[in-house]
Amino acid sequence: MPTQRKSEIIQSLTDKLRRMKALVLMQTQGLNVADQNDLRHKLRGSGLDFVVVKNTLFRNATREAGVANVDDVLNGPTSVAIGYDDEMSAAKAVLDYVRTSKIVTVKGGMLGSQKLNAAQLESLAKLPGRDNLRAQAVGTVQGPLNQTAGLVGAPLRDLVQILHNYAEKQGATF
Repeated sequence: MPTQRKSEIIQSLTDKLRRMKALVLMQTQGLNVADQNDLRHKLRGSGLDFVVVKNTLFRNATREAGVANVDDVLNGPTSVAIGYDDEMSAAKAVLDYVRTSKIVTVKGGMLGSQKLNAAQLESLAKLPGRDNLRAQAVGTVQGPLNQTAGLVGAPLRDLVQILHNYAEKQGATF
């Protein structure tokens, strides 16, 4: 039977897991307090929650929230970066920090309710952001439309140019 405090922690984690878009599980064992505060500050600056969890409590919270089963990576000390706004922000922020830190390692994560391993998280982090993808989609659609508009307008533009040249040749002023 869990204590009142543990029940509150499980409920808090469950609420976070139900609201999250993505999360990254990592091992931060060996980080000193200053480095852990630096990591926490960088993740919060990216709009992420950073929580050090007990594996049993996190396991119970994942079951209550009905998200992916990550029991196989819940060994040793576990820290969690939870993203609520963007699917890629958690992976990008954590992997940016991991590249500079020799201590922090990525265990795995979740994208929605789907489980991801460390390699899949790295691939996710390499994708351009949502705004960049939208801009690429708009550019892909806009390019052919601009070209079509230019082709449709070309005969009229050419006719106006011919009439203008003819009028200049005849000595007319505009």
